[in-house]
Amino acid sequence: MTLAEALTHHSEPASSSAVPALRLRNVSKAFPGVHALRGIDLEVAHASVHALLGHNGCGKSTLVKTLAGIHAPDPGAEAWVDGVPLELGSAEAAAREGIHFVHQELGIILELGAVDNVGFVLGYERSRHGAISWRKQARRTTELLDRFGIKIDPRLPLSEASPVERTAVAIVRAVAGWEPGRGLLILDEPTAALPAREVNELFRLIRDIRDSGTAVLLISHRLDEVMAVADRATVMREGLVIWEGSIAGMTIGAFADLIAGKDAGIDVERVPRVRRTAQEGAPALQATKVVGRYLRGVDLTVNDGEIVGIAGLLGSGREELPYIVAGIHRDGVSGSFSIRGQQLEELSITHARACGVAFVPADRAREAIIGDFKVRENVSISALPSLRRGPVLPPSGERRFVRKWLTSVSANVAVIERPVTTLSGGNQQKVVLARWLSTEPKLLVLSEPTAGVDVGARETLYEELRRRADDGLGILLCSSDIEDLLAVCDRVVVLRDGVVVAEYHEAEIDKAAIVSAMEGVHSEES
Repeated sequence: MTLAEALTHHSEPASSSAVPALRLRNVSKAFPGVHALRGIDLEVAHASVHALLGHNGCGKSTLVKTLAGIHAPDPGAEAWVDGVPLELGSAEAAAREGIHFVHQELGIILELGAVDNVGFVLGYERSRHGAISWRKQARRTTELLDRFGIKIDPRLPLSEASPVERTAVAIVRAVAGWEPGRGLLILDEPTAALPAREVNELFRLIRDIRDSGTAVLLISHRLDEVMAVADRATVMREGLVIWEGSIAGMTIGAFADLIAGKDAGIDVERVPRVRRTAQEGAPALQATKVVGRYLRGVDLTVNDGEIVGIAGLLGSGREELPYIVAGIHRDGVSGSFSIRGQQLEELSITHARACGVAFVPADRAREAIIGDFKVRENVSISALPSLRRGPVLPPSGERRFVRKWLTSVSANVAVIERPVTTLSGGNQQKVVLARWLSTEPKLLVLSEPTAGVDVGARETLYEELRRRADDGLGILLCSSDIEDLLAVCDRVVVLRDGVVVAEYHEAEIDKAAIVSAMEGVHSEES
């Protein structure tokens, strides 16, 4: 029995196909300095897979978070699920009306089996005395997984399951107990963590859900996958819906042009740079045959005074590469790395730091700032050995040092005694940048440097990175935001499926070309 048959076995679909599963009207959301959503209208039909497309910053995430109840929309927004008005901005209302989410992180506890991962969300089967009946719970979990054709021991830790099996467990929890033909399943980048061989298996599951009459809203950057599984699509750009229609008749190239804004002639003003002669000596970074979880033999060079950007979709290796160079990701990693000719004998944070690598990570709140510390302490912590006088840290010397480096990144020196968490995202990023520039690195590695940074602070960061490169610093900038790459990079390397598929030098750097290479359009018949 397929999932579609299992879901429709006991009753007929509850909703008429004439009524959309989801209908949105005039959904807007403004944050300080940013209009993330501007009057979004959207309809998702029953028994369909509807793709939501657009690059980072287009508004997709904000729209999904509004549906999930994380953000409240601006006044005037309206929404209906199966024709019933939905209170946007309420997680309880979303769950009550049958909107379910499977996020990239899945929410799976790998140390536990499917029995507990399902039970935590759907509840446990009980004996007549009220105690958990593990036998009944295991049988129920197995029956749910059988609907997906997933054959695993529900008691074994999910760390031993394949990625697609873990994804199936998350989807099982989302769709179990639904009335056929009702509700909406939202899948956020469901293939990001899947090996290519398992993507088709997930697509089979998605089609089964669609065939049961349920609507699926699929958020994805992978246009080839969208073409394979979706029925309709909506393309967003700069908070607006700029296209909506059937997948039939569209090509990957046409979607890439819509997403990149090629039709609108969109471009980014590049930060002025000093024209430098070629640097003598060994490059800031020489990496050869780099292999990791996603990377499959990547060669990369970053010269002194050069900003090299890395572009790629989730799972391409773009998000993995900076953590490997910084010595943070080590398991299963191989390759040769040298910093200005000095070989990294081992892949470790300590050795990378000793060789002059400074790293600004992607998740500022979790990986970079120390929330319990003041701004002063967040800047000086990486330079404490040089600031100490014996066992003592002179306060005046520390403050002088912090003011110098905050000034160097155009940050307000008056905030040095404030808790770092009281600053805006852009100012927190300046604090992190000041900390690592104060170590006077030989190579600066950045991952998602403008995430959560407003437009004004973004421009300041661009200018600071350009100044540092013009002074001779080699910079590796890995970003999902193509605007970062267009604004400051001398060279952009595009990764796809773990290998380098394109490289663009300064005059060739173009948004549509980068998007096309990321999506594989250069090898497709458009």
